[in-house]
Amino acid sequence: MEYLKVKFLRRLFIIFCILLGIFTPLFCWYKIPDFNPINKPLSHFGVLEPTFLLWNTTLVFLAIGIFWNAYTSLRFYFKKKRFRYPLKIMLISSSISLVFTASISMEYELFHQIPAVLFFFSYNLFIFCFGLFRSFKYIRRGMFSIFIGLAMLFSTLLLLPFPSYGVFEIVYFALILIWNIYFLFIRIKEEGLKKRL
Repeated sequence: MEYLKVKFLRRLFIIFCILLGIFTPLFCWYKIPDFNPINKPLSHFGVLEPTFLLWNTTLVFLAIGIFWNAYTSLRFYFKKKRFRYPLKIMLISSSISLVFTASISMEYELFHQIPAVLFFFSYNLFIFCFGLFRSFKYIRRGMFSIFIGLAMLFSTLLLLPFPSYGVFEIVYFALILIWNIYFLFIRIKEEGLKKRL
């Protein structure tokens, strides 16, 4: 009974974090209507007075939520340690990097950009490798993560035509949320099926 309660609370927390990840940027944009992602990065919300606390807090919650969701997926889908350990390292690295990105203001350019780049690189690699390792056993089951990982990689091309990386960040975070929503609900469905059997 205690296990089921923890599982329910975990799912509730992950859903809450995903909803924060969707609605916080929209609310921040509402509060700062002249924001333009073509000219300014999303981190801009993290330095302005009306949104900085909400934005940075959301990034920390998002780091915890996507870590917890992916970590649970690792334990559910990978029984072999040789697959689980490298994925775990990538996941921990990306989550810590996102927390540092939220904690260090964009005003400290280099110190903000280093963890941000580490997050983008390591989370992208995590999702791609998650799909790749799954496809070793079931090719079709790994394709979704491989596709999302490649889409995240190709989204970096959006850095070329725009003076800011705001558009890239929007696309990248949308792909992160899609991957997390998909695996949360697929895992809930599969856990339900296992329970019936």
